[in-house]
Amino acid sequence: MDILNVNAGIYFDDAVTSAEKHTHQAYASTSLNNNDEIRIPIQQQDLYTLPNESKLLKTDNTPSRTAKFVNNGVMLLFDEIRYEIGGYVVDRIRNPGLTSIIKGYVSFNKNAAQFLQNSGWFLNNNEQSNIVDDNGNFNVVIDLSTNFGFCEDYRKIILNMRQELVLIRSNSDTNAIINSTENESVKVVLNKILWKKPHISVSDVERLKLVGYVARNVELEAAFRGWELHEYPLLQETQRHTWNIKTATQLSQTFQRANEPGARTIVPDFVTDPYL
Repeated sequence: MDILNVNAGIYFDDAVTSAEKHTHQAYASTSLNNNDEIRIPIQQQDLYTLPNESKLLKTDNTPSRTAKFVNNGVMLLFDEIRYEIGGYVVDRIRNPGLTSIIKGYVSFNKNAAQFLQNSGWFLNNNEQSNIVDDNGNFNVVIDLSTNFGFCEDYRKIILNMRQELVLIRSNSDTNAIINSTENESVKVVLNKILWKKPHISVSDVERLKLVGYVARNVELEAAFRGWELHEYPLLQETQRHTWNIKTATQLSQTFQRANEPGARTIVPDFVTDPYL
């Protein structure tokens, strides 16, 4: 036991010398309109990055005074988000807004829900306008660990690999906002999307170890849980209905997903309007 080891020496943990969050932007020619694909790259390959604490920042302008975001409405602006490392898709979420809403209802406690208010997570309808100011502007911070299973479960650094965050805008903003004014068409305009990610600096001793892994081309395991959304848009008017859900074991040449043939957890969600 450690409490009985009275002759133990003093140990100083100086493996990590610093950790700084750096901002990465999309390509200069990227458009942020509906149906557009937005790619935010980390070009440098001589970096140690920590994806577990990476965040997505958005700065927007909505001129309507009566439009409000629904719960988690900012993520409902996107049809799909992907995390790519070395050109391979590591984690992919389709319909991230609805997926993270269902996941949040079953996994977030009260404190976690309050912590995520700056990302637009409000359970009460009367709080939906909190992220929008009087001029229709808003800034939000999205914690990627609430959407990607990779960012939630993999808590180690990534060594010297090119990374990209890919977001695909929805073809419409209808699911993300509600408007109390009838016959008013509202469009959300994204001005800027930033990806903030910690860059880790290590001591010389640790750097030699990490360089050795890269030089020997050692395969590193990256186990994480993935979330998939399966929707049945229209139920038949019968008393009994069978819904077959496809499951498969997916393997990649570089990253192996430890999936079983069957899903570990299935969360059913029966609603008339999933966005309110």
